[in-house]
Amino acid sequence: MQGMVLERRDFLGSLAAILGVSMLPASALATASAPVLPAPQMDLISAVAETYIPRTDTPGAVDAGVPALFASMMAKWAAPATRTAFLARLDAIDAAAVAAKGKPFAKLAAKDRLAVLTAYDTANFAAPDYKRMRDLFLILYYNSEPGATQELRYEHAPGAFEPSLPLTPATRAWAGMSFF
Repeated sequence: MQGMVLERRDFLGSLAAILGVSMLPASALATASAPVLPAPQMDLISAVAETYIPRTDTPGAVDAGVPALFASMMAKWAAPATRTAFLARLDAIDAAAVAAKGKPFAKLAAKDRLAVLTAYDTANFAAPDYKRMRDLFLILYYNSEPGATQELRYEHAPGAFEPSLPLTPATRAWAGMSFF
């Protein structure tokens, strides 16, 4: 999304969230055999997750099981205030879709979902609860097996090494540099 500036506090908060989620016991992230949220709400969560991280040449958020993990966290991990705030944000996204496109968010085509979510993100990016919810979707995705093994790629050194000075066997490290 455009216009985002990463603040140190936001970065540290996100880092703490990543570490916190990674330290949760497996039972906190385990999906229940029965849905923990009503079907319409699960459809909305799935649509939002898939809009944030769509399927491309790698699995998307729905393929990685993010909606079920999110719902499980709302039921088993989130404090009541957090759960209420996150579910209210999802309802607000749904209301924004109805206002803008005349349909619930989950019933929109992918390009319309992206338009609604981009507008909502622009208007609400500064809200701490919205940023935390959005970050949680990303954290759950990148901590999933598909997110960590198929989406993320290690690039040892992007691009070719092109020295600015000619290197020869006689070149010495730090030659000609003065630190004092």
